[in-house]
Amino acid sequence: MKGNQRRNLRLLLCGLICGLSAYSTAAEQNNLFAQRANYQTAVEKYSAGKTTQADQLAQRLEDYPLYPYLQYHKLRVRLNHVGGKKIEQFVTDYAQLPVSPLMLNRWLKKQAAKRRWKTFLKYYQGSKSTELQCYYLRALYATGRKTQALDQTTALWISPTSQPKACDPLFATWRTTSRFTEDVAWQRLHAAIQNNQRILARYLLRFFSGQRKSAADAYYLVHTQPIKVTRLASFSKDNKKYRQVIQHGLIKLSKKQPEKSAIAWAKYAKSHSFTASAKNSIEERILVGLGLKDKFPTEQTRSSITSSYAIDGLAEAALKNTSWHELRYWISRLDPAERSKLRWQYWLAKSLEMTAKANSAEAQLSQDILSRLAQERQYYGFLAAQKLGQSAQLNAQPSTAAIASGLNKLRTRSDVMRAVELFAVGDNLNGRREWYQAKKTMTSEQLQQLAHLALEMGQLFLAIQTANTAEVFDDLSLRFPLAFTPLFNAASHKNNTPSSLLRAIVRQESAFQPTVSSSAGAQGLMQLMPATANLAARRAKLPKVGPGDLKTPAKNIALGSYHLAWLIQRYNGQRPLAIAAYNAGEHRIDRWIKGNEGMAIDTWIESIPFKETRNYVKNVLAFNVVYASLLGSPVAILQDAEKTVARR
Repeated sequence: MKGNQRRNLRLLLCGLICGLSAYSTAAEQNNLFAQRANYQTAVEKYSAGKTTQADQLAQRLEDYPLYPYLQYHKLRVRLNHVGGKKIEQFVTDYAQLPVSPLMLNRWLKKQAAKRRWKTFLKYYQGSKSTELQCYYLRALYATGRKTQALDQTTALWISPTSQPKACDPLFATWRTTSRFTEDVAWQRLHAAIQNNQRILARYLLRFFSGQRKSAADAYYLVHTQPIKVTRLASFSKDNKKYRQVIQHGLIKLSKKQPEKSAIAWAKYAKSHSFTASAKNSIEERILVGLGLKDKFPTEQTRSSITSSYAIDGLAEAALKNTSWHELRYWISRLDPAERSKLRWQYWLAKSLEMTAKANSAEAQLSQDILSRLAQERQYYGFLAAQKLGQSAQLNAQPSTAAIASGLNKLRTRSDVMRAVELFAVGDNLNGRREWYQAKKTMTSEQLQQLAHLALEMGQLFLAIQTANTAEVFDDLSLRFPLAFTPLFNAASHKNNTPSSLLRAIVRQESAFQPTVSSSAGAQGLMQLMPATANLAARRAKLPKVGPGDLKTPAKNIALGSYHLAWLIQRYNGQRPLAIAAYNAGEHRIDRWIKGNEGMAIDTWIESIPFKETRNYVKNVLAFNVVYASLLGSPVAILQDAEKTVARR
């Protein structure tokens, strides 16, 4: 055969093979598309009670990864009429599904609601759910094991929070027995007050009488009005309960009026026999309270303070008051592990800067600390870099080729296949359940691969979360995804607000979950409250917000970006104040600014009373630096006009 003929034959064979391969891939894609459509139709028919038609579709999907979920949906819609054997069989056959124990628990609650206690006990397998635990004890009681049930009830009743209504009949019976005493009631009252459960604590007062009633009332009183503890005559009894009351009252009072707490304590320490542990607890909290009022221990006495609580608290107090010499001292007393944290290293450098003489060894030490911090991709690292006039360091490290090559193998895992398909058919809730369960059995490398799979599917929140779980902190493509670019660019242009800052807000607020809702009712990418969104719409002359609008990325970003831009203008262009207001509201920020005009902005941020808002501002400022660099327009963490808090 001539060379040209052989070459032509090879080309023909190659074409045939490539054509078959392309046909095979196309066929697989078409088959998967059809399977997904059939699955969704089958679920709809099960939900509509058209079981025969759904079963016919299910038979054609036995090799589809979500076939087990069809069996789940078939049972789910008939849960009121399903017997224990079928539930048990499902849980056994599909033990790998995250919904299996959920299905069993739902079914058990229905048995309990119908008072089918013997059936409940037969299939109950234990649960972390307090509601099911109460049903279990009620089942024991109803089937003759009363002592066993009531003996276990005490531990459930002594809870610092209110328990489910399913427990009420059990508790009512238990309270008629000798197991319920005023000492037991005191244990719960103590737990409720320590957890600031005021409604529960007030409810518990009804269970006391005589002297215990007086002590219980006093406990609730000093919790709600700590100043009352200074009325020594009202707390003259020296017994365990009153000492608990006094200790709690003094500690509460020390937070706002430490001087009065200290005066009262000096008298109580002589009149009551507190334990050494209680004395230390009261005294160290008074010390911290006084420190927050800029009243620190003398040089002669401070070396005797060894409590980590007191040392940490006094360091925080010195920072709040910008007492630089005190801050240097108390940072030096921190536990080495705590002292080495970037936050304290930054403030050590600043306290040295503020107290050291020019060109001294301490001034050089401050610069050395800042130089080390400036290498970190983090809020304090970015602040340090700006102080030194350096560029922020991203330290990005993309995933290796080995990670990418291992992704195909990961796709073949049954739990991953189910998760992928659940997201594809729109069942995000069960998709996340499969995802979280799969994560528990994966290596760090597999988790990194899984994060890339999430990114590939557009599940940005899971990409971020899974990358963090895998501790792949330097793969910025996973942790800081670039999504919704046209929407961010349009909003940036309209509101004269950098798209990097808008992305930073979204990264902090929702981690790019378009349909997420908070417990408070904030919705969508930029987590807008409906009232705030409507206010922004009126100001921007946009249409009123309708149902579902805030879960639409385009509308959410348009309204959220306008609201942020309005806040930036309200606070004279100072983004840290606007960012804080976006999280906590303008009225709080106005209070926190008052009297602090001219304060260094990094100090003001550190003094924000709410930990959530404090961390929020730090994160958004840092995320803005990251996104600005990723978008090709690097910025410093603070603008020149943001170095100090401006007057409004």
